[in-house]
Amino acid sequence: MKFSSISNIGKLRETNEDSYSNVSIKDYDFFIVADGMGGHSDGELASSLASKSFTDFIENSDIETYKSILDLQEKALAYANTKVYKVASEKQEKMGTTAVCLCVDYKSKKYHISHIGDSRLYLYRAGEISQLTKDHSLVNELIESGALKENEAENFINKSAITRAIGIGKEIKIDSKTIDMENDDIILIVTDGLTNEISLDAIKNIISENSDVYDISSKLIEAANLSGGRDNITVTTVKI
Repeated sequence: MKFSSISNIGKLRETNEDSYSNVSIKDYDFFIVADGMGGHSDGELASSLASKSFTDFIENSDIETYKSILDLQEKALAYANTKVYKVASEKQEKMGTTAVCLCVDYKSKKYHISHIGDSRLYLYRAGEISQLTKDHSLVNELIESGALKENEAENFINKSAITRAIGIGKEIKIDSKTIDMENDDIILIVTDGLTNEISLDAIKNIISENSDVYDISSKLIEAANLSGGRDNITVTTVKI
């Protein structure tokens, strides 16, 4: 396995509110990417605290005591939520962040994915790319309910509004799944600073044209900046 994580401030923002982290334990590699919520104070603090709390929890846990890797990941995210929510309460301010987590499980040859918010995880396999997370966003909920058509989503006024996040309440609702691993898989864990700027076809083309994980991450960020760079951009590329 090889990986590369790069975070870029973009072209318009004054601070980078994205964070990422990773930790390896025994037969497992854990990754997290987080995006501090725009419009809330201390988004940078929220994302960095969530990322660090998640990896700290994993690093200090006995994996064998959990019923599954997903159970461990979800408890680690819940721990991160308590940390961010506590700081927000003490500061009497709103703080929030998205989070998308991946465990590469070499023991079972599986991927374990947990997420909250609208940061995404993609799988590139055999020349095709698919999104393995579902955005927890207002626009996505409206599309699923039939109140908004997909071709109307691009110009939806509240496109950036998310419906779930770490740090905005005492409890969080996490979506998780496990899928099988295959040789030569490439996984992308990204914030919306990438996906709001370039198309899925563009992402797919960059992956197909580059074999090195650093090149993939850096060229995706370069493409997002060339398209406007209106937000912070973070990409973690994992290649099996």
